[in-house]
Amino acid sequence: MGKILSQEQIRFYKENGYLIVQDIFEAEDLDETLRHFNLSFVQQLDRLRLAADKGLSLDALHQNMAMLLAADVALYLATLRMCSKLYGIYKLMASQRLKDATADLGIDTPLFQTTPVLHLMSKRLVVPGGYQGFDVHQDWASVQGSLDTITTWIPFMDIDADLFTMEVLPKSHLHGLLDGVQEEHVYRVAKKFEEGDFEPIQVNKGGVCLMSNFTVHRSSRKGDDRLRISVSGRYENASEASFIEREYPFTQLKSLRREFITEDFPSQDRVRSIFKNN
Repeated sequence: MGKILSQEQIRFYKENGYLIVQDIFEAEDLDETLRHFNLSFVQQLDRLRLAADKGLSLDALHQNMAMLLAADVALYLATLRMCSKLYGIYKLMASQRLKDATADLGIDTPLFQTTPVLHLMSKRLVVPGGYQGFDVHQDWASVQGSLDTITTWIPFMDIDADLFTMEVLPKSHLHGLLDGVQEEHVYRVAKKFEEGDFEPIQVNKGGVCLMSNFTVHRSSRKGDDRLRISVSGRYENASEASFIEREYPFTQLKSLRREFITEDFPSQDRVRSIFKNN
């Protein structure tokens, strides 16, 4: 295990409840995952006989996502769900440098209760009847595991204050779990805060924002025409005292769909075609 964070950074995290750490991930790993995102959308657009942009740029991905959303909302959402499960996402979450950084903050025995969550913000990608970011909330209610759980927020591009970034309330973690309402996706904090109290997260591609699960935060509504993609996960600590005392509680339960999803599938010929020698 290598030390990533300085004592000054560790002190900042403990005092403020968040920390931006640059140069954790290799740019090529982020780019490869974005290419796989785009490939996923291109495959569906090709299947629908729509003119996909086969380029490798972020603009090509943005255009293809917008085209699929306009063509079929359900298919667009299914493709997003699939993208959140790609190998590249898990590779980022299991990065040695990320693990070492969380270890510097006290995560002695890391565990993953949740699967990574993909977040995107774009004026062109607003799902009808859906949400565009989250209001003021805390993350701890979604896992209720170790008290030192760290949210890892990893962007796929440089993030500035004008790119629908995440906004945090420094030092709010020290108040613990605030009164709030458990909604479908988040634990929304009931207390009202001044607009100027929030700090926009600005982090370069390859960096990460590490945040206490008790830190109050929200999605910024300030943004231009660019696309923002990020992925978040939770580094929980199997060795935190209260987690041990409470006998390892988890909110995330595994469910399995036992019935067949696609009727009369697969045929024997379809299976054999997978293993055919070329």
